[in-house]
Amino acid sequence: MKKILIAGGTGFVGGYLVSHLTDLGYEVHVLTRQSLAEPEESGTKFFKWDLEKSYIDLKAFEGVDTIINLTGENISAGRWTSKRRLELIESRVLSLNLIYKYIEHHAIAIDKIISSSAVGYYGARTTNTIFSEDANSGSDFLADICKLWEKAARQFESLGVKTVILRKGIVVGKAGGMYAKLSPLARLGINVSVGDGKQYLPWIDIRDLGRLYEFILHQEDLRGVYNAVAPQHITMNDFSYSLLKSFDKTSFLPNVPAFMLKLLYGEMAAMLLQGSRVSDEKIRGVGFNFYYDTIEASLQRDDE
Repeated sequence: MKKILIAGGTGFVGGYLVSHLTDLGYEVHVLTRQSLAEPEESGTKFFKWDLEKSYIDLKAFEGVDTIINLTGENISAGRWTSKRRLELIESRVLSLNLIYKYIEHHAIAIDKIISSSAVGYYGARTTNTIFSEDANSGSDFLADICKLWEKAARQFESLGVKTVILRKGIVVGKAGGMYAKLSPLARLGINVSVGDGKQYLPWIDIRDLGRLYEFILHQEDLRGVYNAVAPQHITMNDFSYSLLKSFDKTSFLPNVPAFMLKLLYGEMAAMLLQGSRVSDEKIRGVGFNFYYDTIEASLQRDDE
């Protein structure tokens, strides 16, 4: 079974993906900035890297032919100050640059890299357009991050590495992300929608995301940009209603006003208040099928 190197494998998505791939029999190497004192999981090995020191333990690349890049500081963890903006960009770009540098300098034979991006590429805007992968990018900060992120990933093409870029929607899963933040409120019967609630929320169930990575690993010639979003287009109001319903709750409380979010989060509020539909046709066109194709299926709690 092939060995896979994951950069950014200790977060919400990374933790799930490491578990999913090891369950499938892959040996997974994980780059981490944390202490290596903890015992390693079966099928998983951890290797040190340090962006500030431009260092990666070369043993991380031994036997690896595929790299999965999940690096990037949490975009919604704080207000977008000038310092925070730089951190958000550098955490995505510099990590890819460092991996590229090591592969090039040490002539490491890598067949494929699967790198992250986000639907923020299309900009924080609510329109009637359904954005496909060939659409123009937006012109705001979210779009700028994604463009730089994708540019850093595309440099691997110059080394002959098959490069796949996933523009992900909101990842829905019970262990983290938006669900972990909003489900405690929904359990209490609190409406979690914001603004007018008509903004679209491109999303993907974390289990389908794991299956999508699995699918790409099995496709020898797949390359290019793909939207990683479920086929169902939902609004923020739809998500709030379905989340409440999953706890057998309803709410007559109003949505959180837009002005309040802007006061709390500044420009970052646009992430919550704007959103457009994003097409999944390209990835389905190459043979991928979604198991969790509705938000109701994703939020079912019979597995808890």
